[in-house]
Amino acid sequence: MFSCIVLLKRSYGTKLKLTTVFNENVRQMLLREEIKPRKHPGRFNIPIEPLPDDLINSIIISLKDVQLKSVMTNAPLLVNYMHSRHGPVEESEIREKTKQHTVELDKQFYKENMSPEQQVEFEKFIQNRVEKLIAQRTYNWKPINFNNEHVCHQYLLARIAPEYNVLKVIFNEIQKRDPNFAPESLFDFGSGVGTVTMNAQNFWGESLKEYYCVDTSQTMNDLAKLILQNGNPNNEKILPKGLFYRQFLPASPNMKFDLVVSAYSLFELPNIKSRFETLLNLWNKTKKYIVLVEMGTRAGYNLINEARDLILEISSHNNIRSHVFSPCSHEHPCPRYHADDTPCNFEVQYFTPKIGQQTVIKQELFSYLVIKKGKRTESDEQWPRIVRPVLVRSKHSICRMCTSSGKLQEIIFTASKHGKLPYWCARSSKWGDRLPIVINEKKEESE
Repeated sequence: MFSCIVLLKRSYGTKLKLTTVFNENVRQMLLREEIKPRKHPGRFNIPIEPLPDDLINSIIISLKDVQLKSVMTNAPLLVNYMHSRHGPVEESEIREKTKQHTVELDKQFYKENMSPEQQVEFEKFIQNRVEKLIAQRTYNWKPINFNNEHVCHQYLLARIAPEYNVLKVIFNEIQKRDPNFAPESLFDFGSGVGTVTMNAQNFWGESLKEYYCVDTSQTMNDLAKLILQNGNPNNEKILPKGLFYRQFLPASPNMKFDLVVSAYSLFELPNIKSRFETLLNLWNKTKKYIVLVEMGTRAGYNLINEARDLILEISSHNNIRSHVFSPCSHEHPCPRYHADDTPCNFEVQYFTPKIGQQTVIKQELFSYLVIKKGKRTESDEQWPRIVRPVLVRSKHSICRMCTSSGKLQEIIFTASKHGKLPYWCARSSKWGDRLPIVINEKKEESE
């Protein structure tokens, strides 16, 4: 729950006052007119743009022998299914539900006077009823069949634009906040149609020498490679140097990569054991950054939060220095997970690809996590992250933020109370940005 006012009354006779301290470097840049408030260093939103023309042309050529009408008709069904998905139910949970239903049904019947034969039949009856109840009340998880070429084409047309733009936003923040980061190697788990490779090329193409892409579907690997070849399977020369496609994680524990990414892949793992083993493997292969992305649904957020807890626990247990780079400004438990029914997610806008349809602007919600190996630098002031749209009102703006103390706070910015520069920075910020302030809490005695 957000605190709705700046002064919070306590039952024991004190008030908690939230005060903000504006970053002095940012203040000086604004005073010297080096930057405008709408372009302060905490801003990460990038202009909404259609997919590059060469990418659109490459997709069209790659699908030249495909029945586009059929693919376009079924693609929304795949998207709806992905947005409605839940994680797989664990065997332990099914066993517990089976036990509960058996006890509940058993109480409904009087069986003391049953003969041994009747009791055997009764047990079969109870077992059948329980199995039906479990089937009716348990989510039937199953992986998407990406070995099916038709499904791969649906996924390509429906998901390339939102996923491309989500990764663009995340990589943009990494590059902006860490301009000296020049990765030489990339590991992409669940590489799909290649949106990670495409974006990594755009941001760090000059330094990258190795792209290691893993996807269990050979059909998807072939499609991603074909798109990078501009639809011509013989066009090997234009592929990035050091590009590899594999169907399995590398067996060698010594292979490490500067940047490790898993985008929209955790949902395809069948249970928590598989997710933990995979995440541990990915973390061990990470030299600098690991990036995890999922749908911005409650289920997607749960997977991201689970991964966050696991990696931080592993790092702490093994004395590995690491910290959450984004979106959190802290390593405390996520304040949304236990105190709020709303998932921690963010929004990106995108143009649908102009392939067999008119292009329109849509929105995509996503949950993500970026963890960086190494100690948090002293220059990182852990600015709060805006976790919901800024409410711009007459002479005030309301920012709802996740702070470095691991709390959700709401501050109403006004020019008179906070100063014109902080006020205009807050007013110009968007959902997902960071505000260049430090929030302090001070207890005051109530009257």
